[in-house]
Amino acid sequence: MQSVKSVISITQAVKNWLDPQNQDLQKAVEKTVSEGLFSAEDMQHQLSVLRGNVENGDIEEWVKRAGLTDKNNAKGKKILSLHAGNLPLVGFQTALGVILSGADYYGKLSRKDPYLLASFLKEMQKAGLKQEIHFSTDLDSFENQEADTVVFAGSENSVPDVKEEIRKQNAAKPNATYLIRTAKFSMVYLNEWNEGIKGELVEAMLRYGGKGCRSAALVAAKFGLDEVKEELRSSMQNFWRKNPQHQKPAPELKYQFAYNEGIQRNQLWLEDFLIQETDELPEMDFMVNWMEGDEERVRALRMKFGEVVQSIYTTGLEIDGLKTEPLSQAQSPPLWWKPDGVDVISELIM
Repeated sequence: MQSVKSVISITQAVKNWLDPQNQDLQKAVEKTVSEGLFSAEDMQHQLSVLRGNVENGDIEEWVKRAGLTDKNNAKGKKILSLHAGNLPLVGFQTALGVILSGADYYGKLSRKDPYLLASFLKEMQKAGLKQEIHFSTDLDSFENQEADTVVFAGSENSVPDVKEEIRKQNAAKPNATYLIRTAKFSMVYLNEWNEGIKGELVEAMLRYGGKGCRSAALVAAKFGLDEVKEELRSSMQNFWRKNPQHQKPAPELKYQFAYNEGIQRNQLWLEDFLIQETDELPEMDFMVNWMEGDEERVRALRMKFGEVVQSIYTTGLEIDGLKTEPLSQAQSPPLWWKPDGVDVISELIM
């Protein structure tokens, strides 16, 4: 295990940061809300999940699972992390993983989420750790850093441009390792329906406006959309009353609704969210594709869509040949979950 003293120091620093009385964190939340970056409800949800993770011992469990020890760590390595900003604190797990590994952390923060993660990193800088911790919203700040590894989350199309910009800045070594995450959405398989499952599904679909790779954008069920449409409508509207949407969808969503009407495709339309019956690749925010099918259909869809699928959620049912996760954890995963199937700590200490 990584030195007990180091893990304890990091864990305590995380707890200090998450303390509801932490003024730096509260100021970061207030600035984020006032600038219209994320909703207060989504931020409080994320912070609540992280508090639960830490109290459940997720940091210690992650260190154990990764095989991190005094002799097996990333001390001396420079890690450049280019963080996304599509969700509040979406880069937290990566930042924490790099710091736990013992490596020097250089974080390029997203301008879409510049305050929350910064407040965490400032707390880590105060913890007296024996590693470098630097961050900025400008890649120029990491000129000539010559990082050993680059961790990047984004679309595959943006990868060449990102690598070229890093090359220009000499921010990473020419032979640097790139850990690139490109999963886009998650799937759900439902073989039953009840009040609890309905609530878990709505949370998985609607939290953060349905953005993020853990958000459910594809539902396969043993029943058609028509059988649960009105229940879903009511539950989704109730969710939005408690969690007002921060962003509005692009006009293309209305065009899709009109197109579905024209071809008589079954759908559930809620003015700014669309569920449609189709097994096509989900390509739009604020939209979920629904299809009737069994476990074999789920396996076929997983194979069809490949690496763009982050996770497959079920209500406790195991599907032969597929790794699944509980639907209840879709938007509240443990700290040690693996984005794109990769543990950042394990990857860094290889």
